[in-house]
Amino acid sequence: MTSRDEAASNRRLAKNTIMLYMRSIFTLLIGLYTSRVVLSTLGVEDYGIYNIVGGFVILFSIVSSTMTATTQRYLTFELGKWNYENSREVFGTAMAIHIGLVVILLVLLETVGLWFLNYRMNIVPERIYAANWVFQFSILGFVFSILSSPYIAAIIAHEKMGLFAYISIFDASLKLLVIYLLPFSSVDKLIIYSMLLFVASLITQTIYVIYSRTNFDEVTFAFVREKAVYKNMAGFAGMNFLGSFSAILSDQGVNILLNLFFGVAVNASRGLAVQVQGAVMRFVNDFMTALNPQITKSFASSDVESMMELVYRGAKFSFYLLLFFSLPVLIQTPYVLSLWLNVVPAYTVVFVRLTLALAMVNVLSNPLITAILATGNIKSMCLWIGGVRLLVLPFCYFLLYLECQPYCVYYVLIGMDLVLLWVRLFVLRALIQNSIYAYIGNVLYRILPVSGVSLTLSYAISGFFSVGALGVMAFAITSLFMTASVIYLLGLKKKERDMITNVVVLKCKQLTHKI
Repeated sequence: MTSRDEAASNRRLAKNTIMLYMRSIFTLLIGLYTSRVVLSTLGVEDYGIYNIVGGFVILFSIVSSTMTATTQRYLTFELGKWNYENSREVFGTAMAIHIGLVVILLVLLETVGLWFLNYRMNIVPERIYAANWVFQFSILGFVFSILSSPYIAAIIAHEKMGLFAYISIFDASLKLLVIYLLPFSSVDKLIIYSMLLFVASLITQTIYVIYSRTNFDEVTFAFVREKAVYKNMAGFAGMNFLGSFSAILSDQGVNILLNLFFGVAVNASRGLAVQVQGAVMRFVNDFMTALNPQITKSFASSDVESMMELVYRGAKFSFYLLLFFSLPVLIQTPYVLSLWLNVVPAYTVVFVRLTLALAMVNVLSNPLITAILATGNIKSMCLWIGGVRLLVLPFCYFLLYLECQPYCVYYVLIGMDLVLLWVRLFVLRALIQNSIYAYIGNVLYRILPVSGVSLTLSYAISGFFSVGALGVMAFAITSLFMTASVIYLLGLKKKERDMITNVVVLKCKQLTHKI
């Protein structure tokens, strides 16, 4: 990659990331507000029911995200080679596979899923009727999510991140409207809430479909007759599904175990912790959404060196973003939750802290996964990852059977994710002969001292601020400034520091000139 190409790539990455960050700030504020109101309106028990029933459907909806990743990989790869004819074939094949999957999974959900909900889950009999309505609306949302995923994959492959910003703001506004309408309903609020969320989701998915069909030539559903194309994509999707399904199984399976051992109140606590994680992770996911197509296109153009630089940068910056936004929450978790929620369910504080710790470990693997997917040779990764992930549930069940506290499951999840990080490093080395030591030097060597120093300084100064909104706000600002300074001084290479300095100086000059 020439210096001009690299500069253009960096500008495109920065522009896409900024667009996604703008939407994240807006949706973050609305998301936190709506969670507070929903918990207050539904109550802890109904909120827990929605979390566990919706989570059960998510256990199956991994197919949607898996197929989105598969379609995105193939479309991005063909676009990276400027092969638009093959991209049409890829889209048509993906749509046919999606339709077949919808039929199969609908049968599974309406038989096995319905039986498990009514006869195995720990829900009080008086709320089973409402839980079944939540289940059906969740299934409908899941079906439309699968059918729209090829269209979303096309948008990501074309790096149209501005569209995500606008549609996400619109989607968040719809959910805010749902919260506004909820108290006025005379129908069971849990049922009406799940119905309105489904309608909001349907509207958003429809917009994605219409935009893709209007703006991208390859987005045309034409039946592809070549069996080899189906075999190639279905094999890739199948392997990817194995790895992804094991990840969701470990996450949502743990949610079901907590329900079986402790009931829906603990599910509500974990659901709130996941809300906090999602709010913080949104900024990291936006960065990776903008970066992932560039990783795939670099491999498609046989520029492995540039691809690995993007992988190192993605892992390191993702971790820094998560650390930057998480530290004030980690240290002031009790007060943040009391400020956010009217009622803080038991175990929510420890769940939030451990969920954020788990996320910090997890983000280190995301760029490695994208790089492995870019090669198209994912069999070894999926077999290894799937095998290790399947150990999560037996370990968690054993600890809960021994009457350990609910949060013990997080220790298992964090330990497994650390193991999986090294598994992915060895798998990628086998595929492209990259050096594991290069990852250690470029990523781990940088983030470990940054984490230690930032956490120590933030914790040390936390005692100097008064308890209350102003004190916590002052602490948060101070902690963010200190963390940013530590990242700049210890966590970046000289080239990266110079680049950031030049951008800041340039923006200041432009602002001064306008004034």
